[in-house]
Amino acid sequence: MDNKVIVLVADPGDPKHGEIVVLDTTAEAERLVETFLEAGYERERIRVFAGAEMEAQVSQRPKVELVSRHQDSSGPVDDSSAQQEVQLAEAFSDAHGAEQAPENGSSSLFSHPHVQPVEMMPELLH
Repeated sequence: MDNKVIVLVADPGDPKHGEIVVLDTTAEAERLVETFLEAGYERERIRVFAGAEMEAQVSQRPKVELVSRHQDSSGPVDDSSAQQEVQLAEAFSDAHGAEQAPENGSSSLFSHPHVQPVEMMPELLH
């Protein structure tokens, strides 16, 4: 990226605190500073900087907030959709193999009782 010349004219009374002008060459900056001085701006209010523009890489991070349903809150909590999801999951669990209790003590919701073992035929593996 090309170097730029930045001319800053400070103005404490202005809500923006001044004016910034970005120029391509030092010759342009010199002419602008001369113009400000001829217009009556005080030398102390004028600053000149040289620099190159930098690239900014922006990334977004997901924000996760875990909230307990039993947590006190200042307003009413509408957990009807969450309650409906729990009921649907329970109904699904009951309909699909709730009669088979898992041996490891895990929830039947995460087990796969409908999966049948498949016997491999050795003659097909060659």
